[in-house]
Amino acid sequence: MSATLGPVGSLQHLAHRRTAGSSDQAADLATLAGTVDERRYVCPDALDRRLDQLLDDVGDSRLLLLSGSGGSGKSAALREAARRGERLGYHVVALDGRHMTAAGVRLTDLLGDLPDRELLILIDELGHLGARAQALGRVLASLPGSTRVVTAAPTHPEGWVPTELTPLVASLRMPALDTEVSEEVLRRHGVTDPEACAVITAWACGLPLALVLGAAAWVEHGAAAIEPGGAVLAATAGDLVGQVSGLALDQLDGELLEVAAVAGWVDEALLTDVLPERDGQSLLATLASYSFVERSGSGLTLHPLVAHAVAERVRHDGMQVPGLVLRIASHLRDRARAGDTRALHQLAGLSEDPRLRAGMAPAPTATLYGDDVRPNEADQIGRWLPSGLADAVRPWLQPPTAESWRSPAQVVRHTDGRLLAVALAMPLSEAAALVRTDDARAELIAPLLAWAEEQGIADRVVLSPFQLLAPGAAEEDPNVVPLRNGLALRRCRVPNPRFDLVNEFGWSDGDRAIMTDCGYVEVPELRRTVGGEEVRTWFADVGPCGLVGLVFRSIAAEHGIDLPEPRTQGDLVLAALDDFHDDACLAGLPCAPLGHDIGHAADRVRTWVRRAMLAALHDQPDLARLLEQRYLEPAATHDQVMRTTFLSRATYFRRIRTARELVAAAADRVSAPV
Repeated sequence: MSATLGPVGSLQHLAHRRTAGSSDQAADLATLAGTVDERRYVCPDALDRRLDQLLDDVGDSRLLLLSGSGGSGKSAALREAARRGERLGYHVVALDGRHMTAAGVRLTDLLGDLPDRELLILIDELGHLGARAQALGRVLASLPGSTRVVTAAPTHPEGWVPTELTPLVASLRMPALDTEVSEEVLRRHGVTDPEACAVITAWACGLPLALVLGAAAWVEHGAAAIEPGGAVLAATAGDLVGQVSGLALDQLDGELLEVAAVAGWVDEALLTDVLPERDGQSLLATLASYSFVERSGSGLTLHPLVAHAVAERVRHDGMQVPGLVLRIASHLRDRARAGDTRALHQLAGLSEDPRLRAGMAPAPTATLYGDDVRPNEADQIGRWLPSGLADAVRPWLQPPTAESWRSPAQVVRHTDGRLLAVALAMPLSEAAALVRTDDARAELIAPLLAWAEEQGIADRVVLSPFQLLAPGAAEEDPNVVPLRNGLALRRCRVPNPRFDLVNEFGWSDGDRAIMTDCGYVEVPELRRTVGGEEVRTWFADVGPCGLVGLVFRSIAAEHGIDLPEPRTQGDLVLAALDDFHDDACLAGLPCAPLGHDIGHAADRVRTWVRRAMLAALHDQPDLARLLEQRYLEPAATHDQVMRTTFLSRATYFRRIRTARELVAAAADRVSAPV
């Protein structure tokens, strides 16, 4: 075969050509790759400033520590630092913690024989060094004072920088790219269609790697690649997981990822409750080790793209998720009833009902986020209002002082700086305090307060003096309204609210139709004129179980579970005492968690009963012991306990009745009906 092809087509000829030119070709390709990388790279403003400060002789900064989730641009930032350093005459040394660990190279060998020039040392994936990072810090401390160091890691090892170097350290968490920068990245990667840029930018949520992968999908597959929920974007999200974690989704802890994706935010308590057969602390540590996970307060969240990819995988694999959703919902219900505002909004996020999600499931998007109102924004918001109402609203737009306890107005901002919405929600007690002191803000809320008092409404009441949108904001992005409403509700300090009174001015007929669809009714007697403009008020009562109960029952119904009629906490604790050793009865009570097996659900109710008894009778141990002997010990009867305690029948039953009443009353004070 080779004889007929002749010398041009022979394998020997090809091999000769590769050998002869291989070194030049490799150098040319490496140079080309660097040129393309530089041409495509867009440096975020925050990083640009940090690098200038680091490489400038004027500043004190010598070490720049970059952190961030996988795909946030840390490695690209190191390459940009290398280019700038080379242009400024630094001798650049680039290291990778993964390779250093695998090769077992001694740090002194790597950094011990360097030229007598200004040094720029770049270390990627520093976290892979583990305990050796401490040794690295000591080696760096011994280098000349003109040395600059940039490190990158999802999180840096604790205390790896020697104390004497602390004044020289600057840190930067890699920022999410805003819309303008994201679109510039896409243009430099070949995406020329403005509509495609907008879709990929929203999908990527500001993550640089996601932008690059989304651009590649568009270039390869065209417009079909970026259809929301389409197969190409789903596959691209899977590629993203693989690149940021080094593993495919199938190689990660699938059960753990499912919980994190469905719940949206997890901590040790949630993981322990939802996955009772596994150790919550270990699960949280495993999740924290993934580079696409962000720390949020005391818990963790998945990057939105990873959460979406996991959810898609769950659906396409046909896995059963109702049980998981119900277990998470039960945990969040208990936390929300105890006053955890985050849990209420997480709970609403589990519902498929758009009305509930619109009011209570706020989540910042790639372009929107929530914030407190600023002093200089009153005039801008005033232009959204009917002219006569500006003076009535303006006092509400002044941020409270540091020592004030009142609720600040919440605004929704676009990442380009525009203000899109503002709202305020407050508890009844705060409104009453403003009215009593003749505060200027009382004009909008005094009639609401008087009407609530007339109706005998005093428990778990939320008042909203105003809810406003910038002209065209809802049409531009429908997420503005849910984010605005959810932010205001989260800051109002009313756990598990039941009643809501909302002032209306400047609304359209469409806005009123939405309120009606969400269960609100207008209060005719509260129609009034303020500043020559008509003001209306809308009212909603979600029932004795409160907002938490409404959302939880909605989720249960979506999964085919018809919960029994609401009962007070006192009724439930007494019913649980009476059937303390019957798993089926306990698991069937409304307070029992859903999605678990009967035995686990019953045990959870027993734990709740014990806690209720301890809380109610902590100062009356004799009564607590009497209830324990009668109800908590197996197969006990009234006659047995009477004989054991040597009490007369009248005394015994009087004490039992007193103890039950105290426990029931304490339970009713703690929380609303379920």
